[in-house]
Amino acid sequence: MIAVGRYFVIGMLAFGVLAGLVLANVHALRDLPVPAIVWPILVGLVIDLILQAYAREGRVEPLTMNERAFGIIGAGLIITGIVALSG
Repeated sequence: MIAVGRYFVIGMLAFGVLAGLVLANVHALRDLPVPAIVWPILVGLVIDLILQAYAREGRVEPLTMNERAFGIIGAGLIITGIVALSG
């Protein structure tokens, strides 16, 4: 079985950087009905559902709650920080 927790966290943090840079440069996205802090939750949910299907088949190890929390909260903090620093 493949341990994918580290890859999930790294991917979520990279998503946070990408989403933060997009929000910093495209100001119209800040006024969407869904706040930017929800984006990592939605992306993390989709990735987690895909990984759960693979975990049931025994192809990968399931994510731990710590890995989920660190990835999603970290991405949210990165997005918030980049947007706050961009002005």
